[in-house]
Amino acid sequence: MNRLLEIGFEKVGHWQLADGAIVSGVRSLESHGDMLYAFVCGDEVKYVGRTGLELSRRMAAYTSPGSGQAEELANSARIRDELRRGGTVDIFALPDHGLLHHGPFRLSLAGGLEDDLIRVLDPEWNVGRPASEPPQRAAAGSTVAPSGPAGEMFELVLQPTYYHSGFFHVRAAHDRFLGADGEPVALQVPGRTQPIRAQISRTADAGRPPRIVGGTELRDWFQSVANVGQAIGVKVQARNAIALYPLEARG
Repeated sequence: MNRLLEIGFEKVGHWQLADGAIVSGVRSLESHGDMLYAFVCGDEVKYVGRTGLELSRRMAAYTSPGSGQAEELANSARIRDELRRGGTVDIFALPDHGLLHHGPFRLSLAGGLEDDLIRVLDPEWNVGRPASEPPQRAAAGSTVAPSGPAGEMFELVLQPTYYHSGFFHVRAAHDRFLGADGEPVALQVPGRTQPIRAQISRTADAGRPPRIVGGTELRDWFQSVANVGQAIGVKVQARNAIALYPLEARG
């Protein structure tokens, strides 16, 4: 927990129970977007997430998740169970004031920190499994698909490099669902009967989770559904199979 505070996370609220349902008590930064947030029980960081939406809208997705929102459904159940046991679930967030730039381009603080925070802290709720299952860890370097459920959906903010070059990074927690460098990946997107053919690259970014490189087909799809800085949904469905979903209107 102290490591979050040291890099600028601040408490913005806490979850509550109201008539058996969870209610987000976010009291600050609720209108901020492109930020990291964390769910903390006591001093234990349980979950680290990123949102391109306003924080209040992102928390609302945990309050009443839809049937296809695996991440939100799982974490909503975990929060409710923790509160019913008499525990607390605090909400922390890291605001990005847009001060980081490389030349004329703004750098996303959330985008730069997310994967490494998850890798270092290894939050229990970031692992793709139902709330009732005990933790399962894949052996380091293993490329064997786990027997449990696939990864939860997460939001990917389209940085300029993703948007114009047709690739993206998965989260560290989902690395175990992907194969070796060079293996093919099927990207299922709305409006296409056949998936976009992509490839795993584990050598392009040392120390980071792998790239999923879809080239011009993925680039064209990104540009057809969103703008730079907007978010899409990513769900690792099975070994080397990923679904992508538009989350925001292009506007």
